[in-house]
Amino acid sequence: MKVTETAPIRAQIDKNKRFLEKPQLFNHAAKINDRLYYNVQYWKWGKSEASGYLILSPDGDVVPREEAVPVLRLFMLHNVAAHELNKELAPAKDKPIWMYTEKRDCLQALQPHYEEQMEVAIRRDMKSLIDVCQYVIETRDQLQALYDKGVESLNHVLRVGYVTSEDKKDLDDLFHEANYKLYVGLRSQAEIRESVDRLAAFLQKVEVPLPGELKSKRQKLLDLLDSYRDRKLRATNDDSIKGFEAVASGQPVPFSSKQQLVDAFEKKQEFHFQTKIVPIIRNT
Repeated sequence: MKVTETAPIRAQIDKNKRFLEKPQLFNHAAKINDRLYYNVQYWKWGKSEASGYLILSPDGDVVPREEAVPVLRLFMLHNVAAHELNKELAPAKDKPIWMYTEKRDCLQALQPHYEEQMEVAIRRDMKSLIDVCQYVIETRDQLQALYDKGVESLNHVLRVGYVTSEDKKDLDDLFHEANYKLYVGLRSQAEIRESVDRLAAFLQKVEVPLPGELKSKRQKLLDLLDSYRDRKLRATNDDSIKGFEAVASGQPVPFSSKQQLVDAFEKKQEFHFQTKIVPIIRNT
């Protein structure tokens, strides 16, 4: 179906429009219980946030407020998920991972030559770093797959012309999955800092006979580990972790499961909907 601005719809849009406002009719409808709804968003000239919302039937009737609220929740939370897909997931999937690939490859190439010199703790440190690098590398492909799935979901909504609760859930699920993968990667990198410090000190101190190619790999690895230990990079990592953990309450609280992260993000979204969106619904 196609959202069409008929004369009755235009009449209601104009009737509920306020001074210096620009109305925008969403290019897709919402479908709940086999009923279709249109969403009109009003913008105050010069402002970046919407000033009002109006839910209409395709015939141009103003929907009762009690019926309009869950419809607008579907519209807005799906819209938020679509925005986050392009603003958050799109750049995250394209971040370079060559440093992780090179650290992993250098570590795996050098490990056999240092086996006799390594204590149990150093061996554990090396495995921890290899595991974290491997996780980041594998996550890159997984994020790409989630992004592609999200784009297909959005394209499906545009093809049929309406969004359903299932469409919103699909986007929510993949975005939460992506967020948790990113969060685990960030926390894992923070948790192995002492391991990286010990490993860098070990490689600096212990000399073993190496062929020319491996000598180059050793130096490359030391340079990469030195970058990994950079204070600014670690501070950025900490800020990213806090950004996840403080999403619901404003205070950073570590997540011990994916469900805790999901609950925090959904709590934040619902709070925003109830405090910022519901008060400006123009349905009565």
